[in-house]
Amino acid sequence: MKHTAPKIMHERHVAHPKSKAGQLADLLRVRLSADEWDESLPSERALAEQYLVSRTTLRKALEILHGEGWLGECASTRSGRTVKKSQRKTHSKKRSDKVVLLTPSLNEGPILLEHLAILREMLGRRGMQVEIREIAHLLERKKPEEMLAQLVAKTPGAVWVLYKMPQPLQLAAQHLGLPCVIYGSAFPNVELPSIDVDFGAVARHATGRCLVNGLTRLAVLIHRTGLAGDSIIVNEITAELAKAGAPALLVLRHDFNRARLLDALDLRIVPLSARPDALLVVNQHHLLTALPHLLHRGLRIPDDLSLIYLSNDPVVERLSPLPDRYDLGTLLPRRLATAIQALANGERPVSSRLLPNMIVGESFATHPHKSPATGLKKGQ
Repeated sequence: MKHTAPKIMHERHVAHPKSKAGQLADLLRVRLSADEWDESLPSERALAEQYLVSRTTLRKALEILHGEGWLGECASTRSGRTVKKSQRKTHSKKRSDKVVLLTPSLNEGPILLEHLAILREMLGRRGMQVEIREIAHLLERKKPEEMLAQLVAKTPGAVWVLYKMPQPLQLAAQHLGLPCVIYGSAFPNVELPSIDVDFGAVARHATGRCLVNGLTRLAVLIHRTGLAGDSIIVNEITAELAKAGAPALLVLRHDFNRARLLDALDLRIVPLSARPDALLVVNQHHLLTALPHLLHRGLRIPDDLSLIYLSNDPVVERLSPLPDRYDLGTLLPRRLATAIQALANGERPVSSRLLPNMIVGESFATHPHKSPATGLKKGQ
């Protein structure tokens, strides 16, 4: 099947940006059309604090919506504007045909592009268009809500997908009331729907498999930027090791800087005195850097060090030795497409945690008297 390249949207060429009041009106309109407020809006003070705008800007936005028939007259700034049900019913059933996926970068590996191709194919059959926007510049901001609101205002009425977004971005999307789904795991205090691998089950299964085979000193390699799925993995491995009375988990946190990662491997993994029994890798970029480097340093995998990849993608299947890994096939992007369609129809999708299959490779030293278990179960 021939897949077209995803459409990339850049944020620098908006010729006539809306005023702050116009952008705010767009955001409030989305929430009104989704029936988020039943009888009236929150107070002006609450809305101004939520969207980080002045009362003057807020009132201009409310007047725009009043002129469109969404809101009634202002009876009190404390009680909030009344919502007109007739206008809400007229607009609430309107189906969205725009989808915007926010990602730090498209250079996340071929698995992202593969998933995007599947997503565009499935949603394209239903007349929906998928746009991709790279927002690496927002990730380092502690309070990204205002810039996210400006970004959202440029595509009113869209369904939003958050991919590899840190906690502040997830909270900002929740605070703004965006119709969105997290393509990944949500942080504990984020109540947005999310679609992801059940990394808790994967971490418990991989740890249990190590312990059964006498591998008690474990290390995990995760990304430097805190992601919810990475936190789940670290917490679950730590808990399993503690229950078994095994040594504490070694956590290596790195970005995609090759030189720094190689230095860390030489310091924490290669020396015999520091070497763990097994290395668990979460990210494809880290795997493609770590595995060849460890072999280059003379380590025999799995004789000197077992290695488990907690995901899978086509590139990994070309490596030698072939890593033991966890695979979902195309289930993840297909489940995401279903969630997006629900949001586009004004419904709230149910969060999903999907259980992958473990694929036995050539990178894990199994106990000679035990055969590897490959099935995962909820709560394992």
